[in-house]
Amino acid sequence: MSNFKQLRTVRWRLMRFYLGIMVATLGISFLVVERWVTYDLNQQFNDYLLQLAEAASQTLEIVKHESNEHEEGEYDEDQPPEEHYQSYYPKTYPKLADLMAGYDRHGTIAVPKHHLLYYAQGVEWFDEKQKLIIREGDLDVTWSLSDNLERSGNILERNKIRSLVLPVFYTSSRSETERLSGYIRASHITGVLDIQLERLRWGLIIGGVVAVSLTTWGAIWLTNKSLQPIAQSFERLKQFTADASHELRSPLTAIKSSISVLQSHPERIDPVDKNKVDAIADASYRMTHLVEDLLLLARLDGSVALMSLEKIPLPLDEILEDTIEFVRSEAEKKDIDLNSNLDSDIWVLGDGQQLQRVFSNLIDNAVQYTPKEGKVTVTLFADNETAIIAVEDTGIGIAPEELPHIFERLWRSDRARIERREGTGLGMAIAQTLIQVHGGKIEVTSKIGVGSCFWVKLPMIKNSSSPEGYSTV
Repeated sequence: MSNFKQLRTVRWRLMRFYLGIMVATLGISFLVVERWVTYDLNQQFNDYLLQLAEAASQTLEIVKHESNEHEEGEYDEDQPPEEHYQSYYPKTYPKLADLMAGYDRHGTIAVPKHHLLYYAQGVEWFDEKQKLIIREGDLDVTWSLSDNLERSGNILERNKIRSLVLPVFYTSSRSETERLSGYIRASHITGVLDIQLERLRWGLIIGGVVAVSLTTWGAIWLTNKSLQPIAQSFERLKQFTADASHELRSPLTAIKSSISVLQSHPERIDPVDKNKVDAIADASYRMTHLVEDLLLLARLDGSVALMSLEKIPLPLDEILEDTIEFVRSEAEKKDIDLNSNLDSDIWVLGDGQQLQRVFSNLIDNAVQYTPKEGKVTVTLFADNETAIIAVEDTGIGIAPEELPHIFERLWRSDRARIERREGTGLGMAIAQTLIQVHGGKIEVTSKIGVGSCFWVKLPMIKNSSSPEGYSTV
């Protein structure tokens, strides 16, 4: 993965982090506001019902007195007491104002203005035995008084109607003791409250969407601003790597040429210095290889990477056969069984030299990290529209915690350093970058002491013998 791709990954992670923190903060704030306002509106609603019930409680004793007189005048002796108790409902005084008209007319007591009920409200008067005496308002509460008394605060809500029951106690002037006089039940539909809460929630939702949108733009701006110095450093580092690699090629070429001349005339070399010359030759070779790798990575990081590769239709089986033959001599030195199982007629669009570099790196690594008399198998087959190349070995394997780092630049595991001192740690990074440039991907599976398998997947094209005739599958 290139540095710029890593930078993009960091940018998205950082932006998601900013956005996540801001959205979480907004969400918690909106939830707290919604809960607090909902509680406050419900408390106001309950307070209103309590005020309504308290106002009605002022007339409970009079209502009971008038009801008793009315009941004594209309009581049917032939009707069973239970039926009379359950079915009784005052018919002569359907309204509280009518029941108390005499008191109001003679100025004995003023009817409280709170009893002038608004639409969708209701007040009910009950005696101490929970028997309904009279009902005022246009609400028909269908549940019994005991249902309210079983609830906390004597408040019950059903069918979008909320009711509150207020027990009324009467203090006798003689004994100065309280006794239960009856109950007042005040009711009101919750439609207005529901509408207010619905408006609140929609307001929070719309406000939340606007806030999240602004937060997203803010997160993008903050992320870009935070990573701008890093991006500039990456750009300078890439330019420096390319320039340094290019400048080092000339002196390295001179060193290699001089060493080659010396090694071509061994009689001119003092036997004591022969090992030193060989060490210089080996070091110059490794340095040249490192410089070439760095220069290639610097080029691949650029935006012209896709344009710089000469892509033509290529038969993968032939490229792999050539690569295997090139590495076979190294495998024979270690008595490693290097075999292949390559399907024919599998074509891809790519740069043959760079693809051969990838496969050479994978097969060479498999041979280098496989012990003597081990086995390396190269397989090529097609899966729908994808060409799959597998390079499997019976080598030292890779630890699970090291697998995520296998394609990082300049990274080598401790076991790999012990097995093979040579190497720059750039081979896998180059292989992954080249495969990605070709529109494919590379994966690895491994187990310590068992071996590793590298999987390369490339998009196939139809059979073609010339660049003008190819077409994708």
